[in-house]
Amino acid sequence: MMALHFYAGLFLYLNFNNTAMKNVIRQILVLIPVVLLGKLGLAQQKQFINPDSLPPLSKNYTQAIKVSGGNTIYIAGQTSVNEKKEIIGKGDFTAQVIKTLANLRTVLAAAKATPTDLVKINIYIVDLNADKLLMLRDQLKNFVGDKPPVSTLIGVQALFNKDVMIEIDAIAVTK
Repeated sequence: MMALHFYAGLFLYLNFNNTAMKNVIRQILVLIPVVLLGKLGLAQQKQFINPDSLPPLSKNYTQAIKVSGGNTIYIAGQTSVNEKKEIIGKGDFTAQVIKTLANLRTVLAAAKATPTDLVKINIYIVDLNADKLLMLRDQLKNFVGDKPPVSTLIGVQALFNKDVMIEIDAIAVTK
């Protein structure tokens, strides 16, 4: 129906000689595609899904996110490596988490995205324990805010380098 209105407006615009009326019709023609995109679901929207039938794991956890519209960005595993390929924070888990999140933020920014655009993260931690988990949760809450992406935490024996303690890969969706 909206497409029909668009073509009718275009017909009127092309056949009107009155400049004032043409301006009104032009303004309407500009709005119709915007409304149409929204109705078709092409404008990016995120719906956070936490079914009541599943136990809440924590306030900083989302079971699923349904995304409609937008651009998807797949982000390779980020670690605490600097621009000289040196590992920052050898033996210091907190320092590595902070640098890893900073690197993730840098990649997001390069893709014109922010941490709030994240919809999925996978976190790999060497020798996972309760202390590392608590510290990571605090850092992630500061990083992503009140609407966390869907996440998976995996304890691993080792990563690509013996000094790397954490790696995070992610998926973001932008408008």
